Amino acid sequence: MSDEHWRDVAKQIDECRYLYMRGLHEPRDNSIRFLVEEAGLQAPRLVPGDAAPGSIAALFEDAQPIESDSSSRLFEIVYEEYISYTVSNESYSKYPEPPELFTGNLFRIYSWSYLLEMTRKTTYAGDEHPGPGPLEHHQIPCLNHVIDVITTRPPRMAVVDRLALQDGSNAIN
Repeated sequence: MSDEHWRDVAKQIDECRYLYMRGLHEPRDNSIRFLVEEAGLQAPRLVPGDAAPGSIAALFEDAQPIESDSSSRLFEIVYEEYISYTVSNESYSKYPEPPELFTGNLFRIYSWSYLLEMTRKTTYAGDEHPGPGPLEHHQIPCLNHVIDVITTRPPRMAVVDRLALQDGSNAIN
């Protein structure tokens, strides 16, 4: 899989409005697989005027749930090797603040982050070790979860065929 392929899938992730993490799996030692699904605003569920004025239900009359549907893309992201990963409860995560710098929207690549600095200070990992390139911090902020991965190698990524996934096959072999 070419270096450009994963970047193309990362661009598709960046086009999404919202994401949900649907799966995390360690297929073998020091390998991690994430499934993230696109989500969007859906039609309001309550019929206007059905709720009693002043009721809690009346507050939600125009509310649009954020959900995935049959048109939502499902993305598989596989890191064959990584230095560390964390999955945080989104409610406790902070939006990056200067001096943290990243590119991307929902697939972020940091050029500097506190997590990168912590990794350099608390592990043997650095820009030369384990190689072949400098440490990178990738982040995927989903609704309910924030995924952070420190790596020196790009992930393998694919848009998953839902039927193939239901048959039990992997999208990326």
